[in-house]
Amino acid sequence: IIENRAFAAAALKELGFEMTDSRANFLFAKHPTISGLTLYNELRARGILVRHFEKPRISEYNRITVGSREQMETLIQTIRTILEEKI
Repeated sequence: IIENRAFAAAALKELGFEMTDSRANFLFAKHPTISGLTLYNELRARGILVRHFEKPRISEYNRITVGSREQMETLIQTIRTILEEKI
């Protein structure tokens, strides 16, 4: 989990995401140009589930559970595609 979390965090940072510091099995991430809700819905429509919260203070973030390397690579590629379509 530690290695996969580090891999995913680095890849998300390259895509422009901001994240809280994490030592857990998840990442709490937001992007400056796509809302948390939009990203959540786009990922869900593509079969990738993350957690989105409606509370104003954290509504721009999504909670991403760290999975296998393959799962994290799929997530990153899917997010890259969504950003290309939406930005």
